[in-house]
Amino acid sequence: MKSREFIQVDVFSSRKLEGNPLAVFLDGRGLSTARMQAIAREMNLSETTFLFPGGRKADAKVRIFTPQAELPFAGHPTLGTAFVVAQSRPRQAEIRLHMKVGVIPVQVRRERRATYLEMRQRDPEFGALVDRALLAEALKLRVGDLDGRYPPQVVSTGLPFLIVPLRSTATLEKLAPDYPKLRAIFNRVGVRYGYYLATGEDQLEARMFMETFEDPATGSAAGCAAAYLVRYGRQAPERQFRIRQGRLARRPSEIFAAASFKGQQVTNVRVGGYVVEVLRGRLEL
Repeated sequence: MKSREFIQVDVFSSRKLEGNPLAVFLDGRGLSTARMQAIAREMNLSETTFLFPGGRKADAKVRIFTPQAELPFAGHPTLGTAFVVAQSRPRQAEIRLHMKVGVIPVQVRRERRATYLEMRQRDPEFGALVDRALLAEALKLRVGDLDGRYPPQVVSTGLPFLIVPLRSTATLEKLAPDYPKLRAIFNRVGVRYGYYLATGEDQLEARMFMETFEDPATGSAAGCAAAYLVRYGRQAPERQFRIRQGRLARRPSEIFAAASFKGQQVTNVRVGGYVVEVLRGRLEL
């Protein structure tokens, strides 16, 4: 039998048992893709990551798996994995992770209560717009429940999401999508998920569903949302703001984000949050 050590962390929270959990396996060498996928199914978290030597360009190479598939990039696995790598590099203020989308630098700020990490995501690509009436029908909402000031639009900073602006948290709370209709829309515009964002109130709050599962915190989608909100004037460029997520999944999370806007181009998208360690374990194979 061979054992594989892992550390589990909660991402986008300074409090344990909140935020989005992540398992990080400290050494993925010798594991096949099929074996890593099986381990991710066994862990049964939204994502599990595996560490490999990073070479000269990065501190570590990272592979990310959901229970169903490998991902080229995801937000909370990036921050959570960087937190684990930073434990063995206490003097480094930046951790560089080599992922399938390229090398992602993560800034590390160690505080007394928890560690804050922030990543810069790829510059955004703004994609297809979606008809509000069609989307409202798929979400079992009235058209007026969507925030008419902003268009539903596909945005990608490494992983594409359909950003759906809603008028209120009350609308956010009652979401119960018709998934066959919603999947048809997603397939048409080339995304797998929507990011539902209450933009009509002072505090931003979001939800993200994987049909049978609600994600407590979605860092990759938050980067897309940051780019979108700055582009359409909902948030000021350069100023950090907070997105709440996970309250309705009983895993409250806080995601901090910011972006630049120069010459009609959104750049320098940053997403950050606190990370705390919750357990260490060993998987026997």
